[in-house]
Amino acid sequence: MPNVNATVNAPLIAQQALTTLLAKFPVLTQIATDFSDQSVKFNQDIVSHIVTPTVAQDFDPATGYVPSDQAQVDVKVKIDRHAYAGYAITDVERSSSVIDLNQRYADKVAYALGRKVSDDLFGLIVAANFTNKTEVDAATFGRDIIVDVATKMNKRFIPDMGRFMFVNSDYYNSLQKDEALYKAYIAPQVGDVVVTGVLPNVNGFTVAEYSALPENGERLMGFAGIREALIMAARVPDVPEHTGDTSISIVTDARTGLSVQVRDRYDGRLGRQEVSYTLMYGFTAANKPMLERIVAPAPK
Repeated sequence: MPNVNATVNAPLIAQQALTTLLAKFPVLTQIATDFSDQSVKFNQDIVSHIVTPTVAQDFDPATGYVPSDQAQVDVKVKIDRHAYAGYAITDVERSSSVIDLNQRYADKVAYALGRKVSDDLFGLIVAANFTNKTEVDAATFGRDIIVDVATKMNKRFIPDMGRFMFVNSDYYNSLQKDEALYKAYIAPQVGDVVVTGVLPNVNGFTVAEYSALPENGERLMGFAGIREALIMAARVPDVPEHTGDTSISIVTDARTGLSVQVRDRYDGRLGRQEVSYTLMYGFTAANKPMLERIVAPAPK
């Protein structure tokens, strides 16, 4: 018989951990997403959609306000990844600590899950999927380069709303030291940037650091784009109607709709609570011209 009292906090704690996950990995809120709390079969295709930019027209009094056809493109995303992170707490550990171990461990496993999902996403950013690139070394990377990236995207008629940029730590460090941006730091309205180290919007881009950005064998140092460049679909695993002594719940982020399945089990014989967070997901390169890779120059 499971010890119900030991597990009643798991969904609430998971909800808080999910919020932490999305805050630590903002790329999951910047790209196009198709999230649901519905279960799915592994390798199942999810049909998502992206909307291409529309064009304004001259008004003609003879015809009036004729609606324009909007181009909504179907995009298939295969749910081909299944990740989880979990922890266990023994009665001895629980009895020996005045700290809420569930809360402490939940944040850690949520971070691990977010890192895994983000790393899988970044593996998609290769030349075969996205041909547009800007070559620049870390020492040269600064606001001027971001202006150049913006100009390239403007010339491809990419909307300037919701632009983002993710770079590795060396490039983010160089950008933080940019003199033009530093002067902006000391303006009263953004004075807290000096303390927090978080950059403001730079030439229309929300810039974020991702220290573990993989080079993907192509010297990838960062990338810039808008949400339609990448699509992520996520669901939760299918489970039987009766799950024995394991309590299974689904926790959903209200803002994004991202859902994580929480499995909570207490082994009365061993005096051990086991909790895991899991989800199934997949990615696809969608509107490919809407992403610009930032790569280091080839070694001479």
